[in-house]
Amino acid sequence: MLSRAFKVVFFKEVMENLRDKRTVMSSLVMGAVLGPLMMLGLLHMTTKVTKGKAEQQLELPVINIEGAQNLEKHLLSQGVKILKMSDKSPEQAIKDKDYEVILEIDDSYADAFSQGQPARVKLYYDGSAKGSARIPVQKAKGLINAYSSQIGNMRLLLRGISPNITQAVTIESHDQASEQSKGAQMLMFLPYFLILILFSGSMYLAIDTTAGEKERKSLEPLFLNPVSRTDILSGKLAATITFGLITLIVTILMFKLTIPFYPTKKMGVSIDLGLYELFLMFLALFPLAVLASAIQTIIASFSKTFKEAQTYVGLLILIPMIPSLMLMFLSVKEKLWMMAVPILNQNLIINQVMRGEDPGMAAILVTVFSTLLLGLALAWIAVRLYNKESMLFAE
Repeated sequence: MLSRAFKVVFFKEVMENLRDKRTVMSSLVMGAVLGPLMMLGLLHMTTKVTKGKAEQQLELPVINIEGAQNLEKHLLSQGVKILKMSDKSPEQAIKDKDYEVILEIDDSYADAFSQGQPARVKLYYDGSAKGSARIPVQKAKGLINAYSSQIGNMRLLLRGISPNITQAVTIESHDQASEQSKGAQMLMFLPYFLILILFSGSMYLAIDTTAGEKERKSLEPLFLNPVSRTDILSGKLAATITFGLITLIVTILMFKLTIPFYPTKKMGVSIDLGLYELFLMFLALFPLAVLASAIQTIIASFSKTFKEAQTYVGLLILIPMIPSLMLMFLSVKEKLWMMAVPILNQNLIINQVMRGEDPGMAAILVTVFSTLLLGLALAWIAVRLYNKESMLFAE
């Protein structure tokens, strides 16, 4: 049974936080609402640039093209626009980003080609280039490899040899990835974003109800009232958890509203997140609201000012990056023991849901209870801290 003091403190903190326009704007509007919209805009822009680059005519600067007339005809027949190089060296031109790829015909090309020997060409490009900048390089390599294969087959036929003799093994590919699992690659940032939003949503109230109250010297009068400190701190912590959950729910609903507008058809993938999938995400994340609120409250309690607490709690938000970034670049096979590791388990569950896989009841239960138990333990510590008189004063 909840005490009257708990309810009074809880509703007081909730109402005061809602009246604070700065808090509502930063946690709900800027993060929960604009975040998904910005992701949508970024995906559309990236898809448009990549598709435009892929469909754009390849402009290929070539050095010594006069020594490879057959190759020149092949490139022109494939719609390549051959450019004359500037006075710069190809290395410098690539470094200065004048071109994305440059082809140089070796001086020995003509002699080697006429003798049926491998003719040498050089491709200059920036291997560290990202995204659409790689497309011209891939196109150039593909065209030259296709020409090389074509000439090689013709040479074999002239000698009465079947070109198939060079293919000892034929690979028949069977991609087992579904459109849903491919679509999950578009949302690989989602687990980290949801966890980050959860921490951010509860951060302001966790700081304001601890370090903020110390700085305003309003804790001492509050604790002089004839009510339990446990009830007071529990009410404040419950309000902090509530705001974290509100921010999370708004964010999930915004993703649900924006996902139908993702450029899935252009990319040949599918993203199907129904109410059941969203419920599984929320189920995995709600105990993290308790953990996040409790640990932020503990850290803020040891701070003397609001600004100092902001610095320390802001650094805490970097922790969820570790498992999220790890799972972005590493393929991990989910095991039940992993579901007992907070933050890692939320990342794994959300990734499975996005791929259209069922995490299973055991994984869900382990995730919920392991995170909730740790969160409640930290919440108990946070409440007990204020039984010490030293925690009430900023000095």
